[in-house]
Amino acid sequence: MLIYIAGPYREGHGRTVQENIASAEKVAQEVWLSGHAAICPHLNTAHFDSKIDGVSDEQYLNGTMEMLRRCDGIVLAPNWEQSEGAKAEYEYAESVGMPVWIYPLLPARYYCLTEQRSPIQCAAFMDTIMQMYRLHLKKNADYSPANILGTGEIGLVTRLWDKIARLMNLYGFNINVTQSKFTGALEPNHESIDDTMMDAAVYSIIGMLLRDNKWGQ
Repeated sequence: MLIYIAGPYREGHGRTVQENIASAEKVAQEVWLSGHAAICPHLNTAHFDSKIDGVSDEQYLNGTMEMLRRCDGIVLAPNWEQSEGAKAEYEYAESVGMPVWIYPLLPARYYCLTEQRSPIQCAAFMDTIMQMYRLHLKKNADYSPANILGTGEIGLVTRLWDKIARLMNLYGFNINVTQSKFTGALEPNHESIDDTMMDAAVYSIIGMLLRDNKWGQ
């Protein structure tokens, strides 16, 4: 797993910047020793604020948030609750369901059985997600947001059906379609629209890994 280290950086509460950096570095070293990779922003831009003119605090904070988005979990270093930045990072992690550990608790060497049993599958899954993200950037640059905004969610469902129908045809299913009538969105009892969209994306990736003989490896 790729683990983000969150904690105070700036001087305050009786601690210097260097002391805060050293504290985060110690946590990062222990994360590496636990069998994971650590992203430690304290070391990444140590003392940059005193060496580089023209970079705002907002730019640094936005940059560290971009690092966090690409991580699998977050460890809160000592005194993290005294840092507004670290608290914002914790709140983000909670909002997206990212695992959170408060030091001295650290992630176990294998966070779940799948990572231990199928490391090739896990690495390929992440590679595919990032390929999808980069493809999204390229496609959106060509089309602009208008291709989706113009028709909204109904158009999106139509596009998804087009892809599903094509996939079923390529796999050899004989599809018989009768005319359907749109009556409006329903209130879900168990699985929301967002859950269904997420599952569709996940199963698409699983299908790609299965065809590439990486599922279960």
